[in-house]
Amino acid sequence: MATLRDYRKKIKGVKSTQQITRAMKMMATAKLRRAMDRLNAARLYLEKLEQIVADLRDVVEDTHIHPLFGAKPVKRQGIILVSGERGLCASFNHDLIKFTMALMKNNPQIEKKLLLIGKKGHEFFKKRNFTLLGYHADLLGFFSTEKIRLAARNAVKFYTNDIVDELIIVYTSFVSALERRITVKKLLPLEDIGSDKKTRHHRTQNIQFDPSPEAILNSLIPRYIEGLFTKAIMESSASEQGARMLAMSAATDRADEMIDELTLKFNRTRQAAITKEINEVVAGADALAD
Repeated sequence: MATLRDYRKKIKGVKSTQQITRAMKMMATAKLRRAMDRLNAARLYLEKLEQIVADLRDVVEDTHIHPLFGAKPVKRQGIILVSGERGLCASFNHDLIKFTMALMKNNPQIEKKLLLIGKKGHEFFKKRNFTLLGYHADLLGFFSTEKIRLAARNAVKFYTNDIVDELIIVYTSFVSALERRITVKKLLPLEDIGSDKKTRHHRTQNIQFDPSPEAILNSLIPRYIEGLFTKAIMESSASEQGARMLAMSAATDRADEMIDELTLKFNRTRQAAITKEINEVVAGADALAD
């Protein structure tokens, strides 16, 4: 049976852990705000960039003006997995890895190759028999535009050098602090993008381009790919911080419940000890009286 000293140690230990979870919750909340600000700005930028690319794509006569356009037979598929850098974020990383494993088993006739972004995904897949194209760390935790652009260019090289015939990216879309969902998006080859073709044609029919639409399109395509890549990482970063904030909030609340339960047991044990001592005193007094 636990003694009063045991309960005091347990209560002290739970309170110490609660301080850590509360601090981590506050840190995750602050990081989530910054991630949401970056994400909102990136969404607006990417939306406008996609509109421009779609307009240019509509007026370019040669449908194969850029090597990143146009589908080809898929025999080797590259999967870019954007996972978290750290744990303590509930099922965030587990769900991503489980989803990717199911994706790897689909269409077994197609060879699957992995490009990993995030420490948790790398820790899991490096121990298993999968073909790894590469690994990029600290893109989510320590946000660096240059590192993200470099990672995007390296991913594109796998496609242009015919190492893979298709590139898809798996990440967690940020809906709100309470909601997120796993998203699969084809990165390459580029398919029809932007709004309806009639709307694009109406916007571009009276526009004169200098330099040519082909030159502008070739210049913007790499930026568009980097934008998609950056948006996926920003979405995953915001989702990870949101998941960690919720997990640490739940842990802090559970610590409060444990402290209440342990305090109740402590008080009952102390009351039982006091009652026992009183009974012993009364019994001794009765014995002396006799």
